[in-house]
Amino acid sequence: MKRTYRKGLAIALASVLSLSMLLAGCSGSKSNDSTAGSSAGSSASASADSTSPDAASTEPAKALDPYEVVMVYPSGKQTDLDTVQKAMNDYLQQTYPDLNMTVKLNPIDWSAYGDKLNLMMSSGEKFDLLWTANWMNFETQVVKGALLPLDDLLDSYGPDIKAVEGDLLNGARRNGKIYGVHVHQELGNPQGIVVSKELADKYHMDFSVLKSGEFKDFEPFLQTIKDNEPGVTPAVGPAFPLNAYFSSGSMESIIGPVGLDQHDPDPANPYKVVDMYETPRYMELAKLTHDWYRKGFINKDATTPGVDIFKKIQAKTAFASIGSDLEISKDTGIGVPQPMAGKSAQLGIELIQIPMNIDRLHTTKLSATLQAISQTSKDPARAMMLLNLFYKDKNLLTLWNYGVEGKHYVLKDGQIALPDGKTPDNVGYYHDDQWQLGNQMLNYTRVGEDPNKYQNYEQFNELVKSQPSPLFGFVFDPEPVKNELIAVGKVQSTYDAGFQSGQLDPEKELPKMIDKLKAAGLDKIIEEAQKQVDAWRAANGK
Repeated sequence: MKRTYRKGLAIALASVLSLSMLLAGCSGSKSNDSTAGSSAGSSASASADSTSPDAASTEPAKALDPYEVVMVYPSGKQTDLDTVQKAMNDYLQQTYPDLNMTVKLNPIDWSAYGDKLNLMMSSGEKFDLLWTANWMNFETQVVKGALLPLDDLLDSYGPDIKAVEGDLLNGARRNGKIYGVHVHQELGNPQGIVVSKELADKYHMDFSVLKSGEFKDFEPFLQTIKDNEPGVTPAVGPAFPLNAYFSSGSMESIIGPVGLDQHDPDPANPYKVVDMYETPRYMELAKLTHDWYRKGFINKDATTPGVDIFKKIQAKTAFASIGSDLEISKDTGIGVPQPMAGKSAQLGIELIQIPMNIDRLHTTKLSATLQAISQTSKDPARAMMLLNLFYKDKNLLTLWNYGVEGKHYVLKDGQIALPDGKTPDNVGYYHDDQWQLGNQMLNYTRVGEDPNKYQNYEQFNELVKSQPSPLFGFVFDPEPVKNELIAVGKVQSTYDAGFQSGQLDPEKELPKMIDKLKAAGLDKIIEEAQKQVDAWRAANGK
């Protein structure tokens, strides 16, 4: 999922420019409430109690009128889309005839998704389910009334969603109401080190020292490669300790460079909002990275766009990646080496991954991929009924995920494979958008993936949930400091790559950057963030 997120982030930035259409078209819809949402479709609201687990059975249920649920989501073009849609509708009619619904699949190319969705909303076009995310205008869609509140709909028609998601649904709660249904999937990632097993075995490397979770303890291994393997770069980026490892492990981010210091918190005020660049941990890791750069441990092209770190390892010109997101494996633990099975199979080489940090449970993760119901839906109850099926019915979810068995995929030892002679380009229906819909724990894995991938996710999720963010449930409103955020972002873009790759000396350049950030309005952002955090704590008894 994360690869598509990062691809989508650049597109999301561009889509912000088109928000004015949404703001204008939905400005009169702020008064939507959960009662209105659950009663919008007359046919369903008159009789859909027959599908509710709490329905009274004393009177015969009125038959539901036919209804087509339109699903809107970002994806590439599929030449066999109509075939898959027909198969889904045949299945719905055979398996759930009482629901009397069909589905209309409306994928929109990623490059146009933000703009087209905004236009559909502002024009009042009828559609039902839509994919959204906190990095794809979810917050604005909520504020402007483009999405229906879902609390009553979930209570009446989403029993399987509630059973699977439970309290995780609160990640999309805004102003007391739920506006999106979280796709049930991994709740975070480990970050750490990936090494070539061939070289690790050659030099009999014992990585037990890394149970410290500290990158400084990895230096002797880098020195071994530097001393003995000419032509091999010890560590390659752009992912380094100041990327995900620092931002997830040492900071609780609120917005931009502002957040809570989790590595060296103020014991008297653990909710004190600070600038990450002024924390001792940032300087420590920046100095370490710069020292590694001077010693020749780090690739000189780390800031070049498009650098593929794993291709360098595959080509045997690099030993390690440091600071990357890792695969989720069974019994993940800090400093515990594990095979990186998926990437190893993909590249045809053996890789070892060593977790150095594990994500906490963040509110942002729970709104990073959502299904919502449009306020233009003519039957929100029926939309929720369909969405609920994707959390319990593996057959229906598999049709959307992989297409028609025998035509678009075959099962080999319980895993998804392409039919003989077919490729992703010519099979007619192939995508990697499984992370956009339903309960991923029902999914098949593809040949080459760990067959226990989703069991590993469930185990890992328990680990993540055991360490919730201190700001879990808090959502920052950037509106009061939007100009300062833009100005601060420009300063960050000038310096960040240099510090993260070790090319800038932090003892000389970091004070200069901090001065420029303050001139750009950093202190105002910190003040506003502190104000909002304090208000959230007071309202929630924190």
